[in-house]
Amino acid sequence: MSDKSDRPGSEKPIIFSRPHLLIERELDNLKRDKPWGIEAHPLTNENIFEWVAKIKGLKKTVWEGGTFTLYLKFDENFNLRPPEVCFHTIPFHPNVDMITGRPSLDFLDDFSKWKETDTVSKILVTIQDMLANPDLGKAVNVEAAEMIMRSPHTFRQMVLDCVVASQRVEESYQSVDPAKYITQTPHSDFESRVRFKIPDGEKSGRKTYSSKPPSKVAKLSFEDYHITWSGIATSKARSDLKNPLLEAIKENPALQKAHLGLPQEEIEEQMKRQLEEHEILMYGRFRNKPSMEEEKAIKMARLNKMKKIYLPPRISPTNFHTPETVPPPPSSKGKDEPWEKEVDDLVAWSSKLDANALET
Repeated sequence: MSDKSDRPGSEKPIIFSRPHLLIERELDNLKRDKPWGIEAHPLTNENIFEWVAKIKGLKKTVWEGGTFTLYLKFDENFNLRPPEVCFHTIPFHPNVDMITGRPSLDFLDDFSKWKETDTVSKILVTIQDMLANPDLGKAVNVEAAEMIMRSPHTFRQMVLDCVVASQRVEESYQSVDPAKYITQTPHSDFESRVRFKIPDGEKSGRKTYSSKPPSKVAKLSFEDYHITWSGIATSKARSDLKNPLLEAIKENPALQKAHLGLPQEEIEEQMKRQLEEHEILMYGRFRNKPSMEEEKAIKMARLNKMKKIYLPPRISPTNFHTPETVPPPPSSKGKDEPWEKEVDDLVAWSSKLDANALET
């Protein structure tokens, strides 16, 4: 009599290998105790030996905001040795290989340091911490390590660029099946990776992610550079120095128009008006001190006014008076009045003045 499992139509029980069961347990543990900023699951439902994982940069670090995708591949030796791990979005980091995307960790590089009690959660948490705490003694990306030591500010800017680029990559993959953009054989198709690194020919400086070729920079002689910057400087060594830029474009009206944008007369008028407004704002409205010519004219006007008031009209010597026209002699009454004496003194002083000298 045959067993029921041998009968037609009966389903045989599926027997999984020990590594398969251990990987399922790892998946259950991750779902139950999910670390912050980490998620991982099988790449497809048919194959539990290949996983995709995402790691977010730790808070209050320069990597905050970044999301980096990793690829994990288990084999039949799990958990006697760790899975194969590599970044799909490869960050610019001293401990991440720029070609393979493999993170440099002790228990991943040396299987003798891997313990059977180690878990997938430990691998991902360690990688997450490694991003914010690079180990320069075990650097596999020499350029990144040298940048940290020689120019920390430049490395920080590179990391910020990686974070921004990883966000764009993550947004572009939101509605895409991970199996379509992560290669099944990670070490055979390197061009499918997303890498953040320094472009060739720009081993120092800020990373740019534009696909456009860099624009050519025209060469400029030091003489032209000095003339231009001296011409637009806001201060001078001496007040009598001429503007070298204005002198250089003096003979070229087109350059003058491009540089000034306005006629010279209008620019001078605007500068004068601005200076006047500035002085009014700073010092208030004050009358300017009159010039010497203006002071002389004012004095002459005052003297002429005094002459008209106090000096008697001149009588021509040819003009003889008739008895009727002869003025009566001045009365002696009231001669001792104080104001009369002041008038006499003023008349005597005025008669001694040289009118021709005053007029000149």
